[in-house]
Parts: sequence; C-alpha cells; structure tokens
Amino acid sequence: MSEKGVRQCAAGTVLFREGEEGNRMYVIKSGSVRLTKRIHDTEVVVEDLGAGEFCGELAMLGEPRRPVSAVVTEDAAVIQVDTEQFEGMIKGNTDIALRMLKKLTQRLTQAQYRVSNLVLRTNKARVLHQLRAECQRVRRVEGAAESAPIPANLADVLALEIGEVKQVLNELVRDELIMIDRRGYFEILDSEAYDRYLRYLELQDRFAFH
Repeated sequence: MSEKGVRQCAAGTVLFREGEEGNRMYVIKSGSVRLTKRIHDTEVVVEDLGAGEFCGELAMLGEPRRPVSAVVTEDAAVIQVDTEQFEGMIKGNTDIALRMLKKLTQRLTQAQYRVSNLVLRTNKARVLHQLRAECQRVRRVEGAAESAPIPANLADVLALEIGEVKQVLNELVRDELIMIDRRGYFEILDSEAYDRYLRYLELQDRFAFH
C-alpha cells in the first residue's frame, strides 16, 4: 500500500474468485483487470477493465456471492471501497450512481450474449456471432460505423485457440463475407448474406448436436 486506500497489485493477483463472499469493490487507478466466469468446464472472459473502471460492485448492492472472478493482468493500483464508503459515494454523487447503472446494464447484456455464444458448438458460428455483436456495439457508440476493430482478446472471449480464430477469419475473407484492413478492422460486406449464413450455421448446429 503506497498511499492511503490504494492497493498495489502485481499481474496474476486475484482480487476475488467466483462464488466467494464479498464486502468491497475495486476502482482501477492504473493497470488492467480481467473478469472471468466459469460456464460448464470453460473459463469465459467477461470483460477486460482498465484505468477508471471498477469491479466487484454487486457486493455493494446486496449480492454477497461474487458472480465472476477478477484477476490482475497488468500490474495495477486499485482503490478498495467498502460498503460504507460506497453508500457515501452514491448519496453524494448522482453521476457515479448513473455511471454504475449504465455499466451494470452493459455487463449484463455482454454476459447474456456470451452465454448464448457458448451454446454454439462450431468455431465458425461462434466467430460470426461475436463479430456481429462487435458491429452492433460500435454502431451504438459511433453511429453508422462501417467497420469495427477485431478485439485483441477475441480468442479468449470465445474460448478458442488463436489459431482456430485466425483460420475462421481467413475463411470468412476468402468467402467474401468480411474484409479486414491493415489496422485489424473488419467490415461485413453483405449484411443479409452474412446473417443468412449465420442462421444456417445456428440451425445446422442445433440439429447436429441435439
């Protein structure tokens, strides 16, 4: 602890584990923290957090059991906030309360989407499904954006090997479903054809594995 209320954490430090009881949240001052959740036998990346973001807030809102695990992925400084401090923050600053509510909604949406993604058995269906979500996310934030960045942690999010993701991306480019530029941004070339193919894979997956 180099300054009051701030905890210095080396990469690999576990802030909390899924299923544990919690009584504090963490605000990330520097570094990065990864949230993960166990779904069946797969460890799924829920979100990667950086400076200015927070985690563990559900413990402050009447949910004592941690729904996810939080691990430091890059040396971090975090501010630990207990229940009393949290209540003071919320009462004294409506902007913080609104920001937290928006963040909780965003995380719930992401979690639901990723659970539905893991139901898909084929790598190609998972990649297509996630790329569609990335396009929708960028469009919500930036308006009518034509391209979106391929997430650096795409393989972790989909619980796939990097080589498997690269293979699927190459196939999608070859089949002219997407285009990838030098920046690592992709663009869906024909939305209707893309969505038809995704629905076909989802139906094929459902009948092949059930």
